[in-house]
Amino acid sequence: MSIAYNPLVISANSMIIVPIVVLLLLVAVIYLLKWLLRASPEVEKTEPYKKIPFESSNPPKGVGKGKVPFQYFGYLVMFLSLEPAVVLLTFISVVPRSLISHTILLYLILVLVFAPLLAYATYESKKIKNWILD
Repeated sequence: MSIAYNPLVISANSMIIVPIVVLLLLVAVIYLLKWLLRASPEVEKTEPYKKIPFESSNPPKGVGKGKVPFQYFGYLVMFLSLEPAVVLLTFISVVPRSLISHTILLYLILVLVFAPLLAYATYESKKIKNWILD
């Protein structure tokens, strides 16, 4: 038996060498694209608005309006805490009948883990004072 077909060598290739080669190829492609797509120095000198942030693709006029609070933080956390539970429901629908009791138990444990996060999200979403711009 050749050393190339040794299970240890195959697992080393698949878990160490292949990811390193893929990472090096990605880094090489990124640097190649950066080099190919760089701006010419003439454009940098003639475009005064290149580094300035624009609002709706228009040059800025005057001072900005101010900071906008992240007013939907509570709803975002609610979504992020309920979405895994909904996804897990799809997995329950394809579980064999012999494992359904274990799967439902696991699902209930996961719902209990996400319950404090959901309670915090509900508390945050009711804070109206955070929604008001000063």
